[in-house]
Amino acid sequence: MRGNSYISYLLTDLISLSAYQEGEDVTLDDIKRRLMIIGREHNKAIPDHYLRLVSNYTFKGIRKKSQAFTKGLTQLAEHFLEKRENRIYVKIEKFNEWQEQITYIPPMLLICSYIFRTGKFSEGEISTDSFYNLHIAPNLRYTSLIPPYIPQLEELKKEQHGFNDLHIHLNGTMETDSVWLDILKHPDSVFRNILKNTDENELVKEQYEQFDNWTHPDELKTLIIKAIDLRKRLFSDIWEGISVPEKFTRQSESLLYVSVLYFLWRNPESETVTKCFHHYLLILGLINRILVHQAECFGFEQFQKYTLNKLRDYSEEEYTKRFFQLAGNQLDNIRVMEGRFSPKETIEKNDELIDKIRKGWLNFNQKQKDHDSELRLIAHFIKRKKEEKEKVRFRNLRNRNRKICENLISIHNSGSKNGKAIVGIDVAASEFDTPPEVYAPIFKKLRENGFIHFTYHAGEDFYHLLGGLRAVYEAIIFLDLQRGDRIGHATAAGIDPEIWYKNVGDKIIVQRGAYLDDLLFVYYLSNFEEGKALRPLMPRLNLRIIDIASSIYPDIKFHTKDLINAWMKRQEDIIEIYDKGELSKCPLLEQYHDKECIERYEKQIIIDTYEILDRTAIKEVQLAILQLMHKKEIVIETLPTSNIYIGNHHSYTTYHLVNWIKWAKEENPIPPIVLGTDDAGIFATNIYNEYCHIYTLLVHEYNFSTNEALEIIKRINYNANIYSFK
Repeated sequence: MRGNSYISYLLTDLISLSAYQEGEDVTLDDIKRRLMIIGREHNKAIPDHYLRLVSNYTFKGIRKKSQAFTKGLTQLAEHFLEKRENRIYVKIEKFNEWQEQITYIPPMLLICSYIFRTGKFSEGEISTDSFYNLHIAPNLRYTSLIPPYIPQLEELKKEQHGFNDLHIHLNGTMETDSVWLDILKHPDSVFRNILKNTDENELVKEQYEQFDNWTHPDELKTLIIKAIDLRKRLFSDIWEGISVPEKFTRQSESLLYVSVLYFLWRNPESETVTKCFHHYLLILGLINRILVHQAECFGFEQFQKYTLNKLRDYSEEEYTKRFFQLAGNQLDNIRVMEGRFSPKETIEKNDELIDKIRKGWLNFNQKQKDHDSELRLIAHFIKRKKEEKEKVRFRNLRNRNRKICENLISIHNSGSKNGKAIVGIDVAASEFDTPPEVYAPIFKKLRENGFIHFTYHAGEDFYHLLGGLRAVYEAIIFLDLQRGDRIGHATAAGIDPEIWYKNVGDKIIVQRGAYLDDLLFVYYLSNFEEGKALRPLMPRLNLRIIDIASSIYPDIKFHTKDLINAWMKRQEDIIEIYDKGELSKCPLLEQYHDKECIERYEKQIIIDTYEILDRTAIKEVQLAILQLMHKKEIVIETLPTSNIYIGNHHSYTTYHLVNWIKWAKEENPIPPIVLGTDDAGIFATNIYNEYCHIYTLLVHEYNFSTNEALEIIKRINYNANIYSFK
């Protein structure tokens, strides 16, 4: 429960939203009751008498509905925020808690509530430019994602001219408070994008239905039309007789929030304004829930729903605003940004896209006063599900990748500014869809044709933790990653196996073939120096491998070494081998691509989670992978907020970066680590805030000294300078 107050959930009250939409009234008692019910949903283990105590505490001194905003919201804001001169910061000890809070209430509203609570001004001042310049602009001009005040990091940022964001997707970047205004200003354009995608994508349908029926596009548009009307009425009621332009800008929205709170403080009995404001905020809250990854939405598939719902698409048609947002209100967050984009299938479309990105960056960079930031582009291929009736697994995707690969080589070798802007190659999206082997041929071809920097998303999410570790290993070996290349996420190599075990239970369902590959990977790894601690398990591994493999490849005689050889050959250009008629030379590999064998491979089985490898053994596999990465100098891109919300963590307190730090202290070899933001809008963050999260975690959760925490931050920042793709 955020801030020991149910006001945290004020904008997630869908029952009250439905009541308003149906023309019903909502009383203060209704709000109290419904927020307590939401509190129960967030912690079902707590009995009602405790929940009622929290409710009583939350609404102490709140006698009127309007005071839920003038007292409740402002007290919540005070719980999290503090002021230094005219800058508002998140309290450092509350910063990780704040990150969850803004998944429920967009930060602009809380910042404006704090300005109202702490400011000394008259009603007439609120609409003036001087009020905006003094109170609003320093805190909300370009972004609402404010940091804590950490003087050590402020100084480091100043010395370094910002930080390097080495893993950011340029789509999924815009924050709620900006997207919201675009939705209100251009609802038809926004909903055209949404409707194109709704009926075809099951994940998007799931997202709509898991939140509420109001999130169906038709219903959502009804809500937005209502919000536009409510906003107009609020402007009219609050600023009656005062000439204030009703614009859909960050300035007008923030001034509206402050003005409404001031009005309700002066006129607590105003049911009309209270009702309009509450109704308006509930619609905003629902939009925020489908724009920002919610704390309770675990796993990559939940994240994918946010990338697919198209609600941001209109706001992200141009690039300038997102770069200003990411740079922070003082435009000093960024030194280097490695922006990931998805390349197109024609050279013309690629040039058009890169031109737009570079134009947006130029517009942004011209406004920076002290230094120029640098944008470097990373072209990322997209993992996709295999199609049925393919003679070779992922044949259509492999052919599509070839076309994109050829276009990238043409652009790269053209000597154009667009070609020079692309400094690296990545592969992104769900690991459940496509394994690393599919991209091995194109990585080889790209490397042969002048590309020298490669990274790959691996070990981010998984069925079995061993599968996540195998994905990291396959990415390194199959893609022939070199010194200075990187792995994105690598969560599987850091998460405490016991945390994962407690999340999934003592038995899990896995695909039979994938589990076989996991065991083969461990068996193979145990033959090397890095995996020598696993050698006592080899006899048991061998028996289980033969048992499972016999049910997948019943017509082939084999030894474990044959299975390993076939597994390792997957990195070869399978289409070329198939088209030459040479696939039959390796019967196990041929079977692996056979339709009937695939059905046996994908059959689901129930296993004991710690069937052969317990917590200690899995940790040994993690350490072996890390040692391999250290030896080959393969860098980990770790992404704090993304990894917390997608992974097996329930809060920052278990973030696996701490394990890597601890294991390094125990003299285990750990590879270099750098930082990124992933999808900065979906996770409501920026690169400076990610560094702040790490500092806060180390100092306030793990009791590191400030000097020790700063040294760790400096080491990560140094790595980011060394291992950025140039």
